[in-house]
Amino acid sequence: MKRDIRDVWIIMKAVLRSARQIVNTELAALNLTGAEGDILFHLLSTNGDLSQEKLADRLDIGKAAVSRTVHALERKGYVHRERLADDARTYRVTVTDAAKKASSRIEQAYKTVFEVALNGISESDFQHLVTALDQVHENLNARIAGR
Repeated sequence: MKRDIRDVWIIMKAVLRSARQIVNTELAALNLTGAEGDILFHLLSTNGDLSQEKLADRLDIGKAAVSRTVHALERKGYVHRERLADDARTYRVTVTDAAKKASSRIEQAYKTVFEVALNGISESDFQHLVTALDQVHENLNARIAGR
């Protein structure tokens, strides 16, 4: 069956929606939303602290949304934020011991999505998919940059 660009757009959006639903379900036991989990997963996958601005850039989320989500995570005891000494407008977000303690469960939520998504897909087909998606991403970024 031949697909057109509308099919691809709908499928990509459906994949993201389904993945978010699974992450939300997996993280509910930790009293975390998917958005909170995304930030924690990213912080835990890096050095454990980043500025709110870098989080917004890296996760492609608006600064106001990151601020609200980080505030919620701070209330829940998963992160601490402090203003940078050299730029009082910028907050550095650091994971707490509670986040480190929950890190394996947070990572497992994302691993579950990955395992479910790859069910029935060969390693070779997966590598082709990753290569194709990398090229699509590169093409789109080139267009945005005006190249």
